[in-house]
Parts: sequence; C-alpha cells; structure tokens
Amino acid sequence: MLRAFSTRMFVLALATGILISLSTPLTYLCLAWKTRQAETAALTHQIAREAQEIIISNSDNLEYTVLQLNNLVARYQQKPDIKHIRITTHRITSEAALTTTPPSLFDTVQRADINVRGTTPGYVEITATLASTIMSTTLLLGIFLGLALLTNMLLYCLPVSIVDENSTILRNMSDKLKRTADELSHVKSILEQTALLDCKTGLYNASQCIKRLDEEMNRILRYGGAVTLLILDIDHFRIYNDLHGHIQGDEALVTLAMLLKTQIRSNDLAGRFDGEKFFVVLPDLEKNQAVTTADRLRASIAIHPFPNVEQLPGGKLTASIGMSIYAGGSLTSQQFIEQADQALAQAKNSGRNKVVIYQASAMTTLP
Repeated sequence: MLRAFSTRMFVLALATGILISLSTPLTYLCLAWKTRQAETAALTHQIAREAQEIIISNSDNLEYTVLQLNNLVARYQQKPDIKHIRITTHRITSEAALTTTPPSLFDTVQRADINVRGTTPGYVEITATLASTIMSTTLLLGIFLGLALLTNMLLYCLPVSIVDENSTILRNMSDKLKRTADELSHVKSILEQTALLDCKTGLYNASQCIKRLDEEMNRILRYGGAVTLLILDIDHFRIYNDLHGHIQGDEALVTLAMLLKTQIRSNDLAGRFDGEKFFVVLPDLEKNQAVTTADRLRASIAIHPFPNVEQLPGGKLTASIGMSIYAGGSLTSQQFIEQADQALAQAKNSGRNKVVIYQASAMTTLP
C-alpha cells in the first residue's frame, strides 16, 4: 500500500518537476531574446547617429569619411555577441563580420536609417547572436531537470519505515487533537451549565428562573393549563448571619437548596433569586396540589435541624412562602412575580413561617 502510494507520488512529482524545469528556462530564454533584440536595436540607432555625424562633418572628403566609418564599425564589432555590422550609403559600404554565413534561426537582425539634412543616404544593419543565451538556458535546463530527478528519486527511495513512522506520528497527532476537541467540548458544556446556575447553591439563577417562567406562561397561552410560582424567603436570616457569620449562613442556604430539590418533581424548577430568596416554578398542578407542595416545603424547612438556631425567634429556622397561580391572560412574567412577592410580604407580616396565596380581592393564608 505504501509502496504503491510512493510510486504514484513519484510519478506525480516527476511530471510536476519536469514541467517546472521546462517552463523556467523557456521563460528565461524568451525574456533574454526580447532583451537582446532591444539592446541590438538601441546599438543600431546609436551607430546610425554616430555615422550621421561623421558624414555631415566630412561631406567633402570621401576617403576620410570611409576611414572614420570603418573605425566606427571596427570599434563596435568588439562587443560580445555581435556577428556582423554594416554601414551602407549611396557612395560607400563599411562592414565587419565574424563570419560570412547568413543569419541563423537564433540571430537577430536590426536596421536603422541614417538621416542627413532630411534625406536618408544610407542605413546601419547589425546581426547579433543569441548563442551565449541559449547555452546558459541549456545549462539551466539541465540543472533543473537534474534537481527534479534527484528529488524524486530520493522521494521514491525513501524507506517505508520512515513513512510508517510519519503515519504513526500523524495518527497520534490526530488522536490527540480529537481528545483535545472532546475536552474543549466538555469544558464548554460545563461553562454553559455554570452560566445557568447559582454558584453558591447549585440551583438555577434568577435569569434562568425568569426565562423558564416566560416559557411556561407562553405554553399556557397556546395550550392551556396552569403554572404556580412560589417565592420563598428565609425568616430572620440576617439575624442568623449576624450571630454565626456568613460561612454558616452560606451552609444554611446550601442545606435549604437541597431540601427544595428533594421536595419537588423532576419537571419543576427551583432557583435562587437573590440573598435568602428562592423561586420554585410548578407547572401543570391543580391549585390544591400546588398548595400541598408549598406547605410541604415550608414544613420540611421548619423541622430540619439547622445548627445554632436557639437564639432565633421561635428557636428554629423557618421560611415564608408567597404563592401565585397563572392560568392564562394578559399578565406578564414581571407582574406574575410581583403577585407572588405581594403574597410573600403578607406571609411575613402575618407572623412568618406561613404560605399565603395571592388573590386579587384578598390574600389567603394557610393556617
């Protein structure tokens, strides 16, 4: 399997290497060709300008003009890659050539006219070769092909054990990344859950309680039914805190939270609103069932043996509960909470350790 994979990779890399090896020198050759043509054309125009000056300055002395033009041709003939220079006028021809053969496929020929007082008495013609450029391009092509073949041979001849080792490393890295992703997902779920909970008691926080209350009220508007809201407040909790400190007060809050969890159903919701005030949302209960649940919560707190409660009024830690029932209508969740809060205030004012049911006409206090 690994050998077949290596063979396929070798063929693919070899083809890619050959294409790159060919394209790079050919691109260089095209650029060099254009550059040589431009340089030869510039040189041709330069010689034409100098020949023009010689003809104008020696127009009366033909022999001296010929001598000067021959010197001009000989001087520029020394430049690299110049095969042939010819200066031709109506009366004379000056030229120098490295060879008498006609221009080849790899030669460039450039011509420029000689202008004298508005006339064209002759021209300059230069033949330049690209032999050196072609040789360097061929050398470059050989180097690229050699490197491509060497690289691919090394790739093909790579021991399978190294490939196996790399595969093992990649698998280990993949497994590690997967474990890290799972851990991050677990941490994310914990953070999301923590954002919904009260850090001290582990119950839902106030925002989550209100969100659940809104959901239940919307459900009742669509499908009917009823939802009961209990707001529970610990009686004389500030006295308990002042007497025994906030650490023991926090322990009492945690204990009360555990009592709430054990006394409600799985589809009910218990949460801490703030301080010593708690929420309980009871969906789909008849009024008498909701009253029974509220009174059971109150009694379970009153009989629980909280420590160091002898100095509290009544010698025990108790809670007052305000209760309101929503069965549909234009009531908002905030108004629903205010009804239960008013019932809680009535429970506090009527002696504490009581359950009071909100009613628009008069509050009902359980005995």
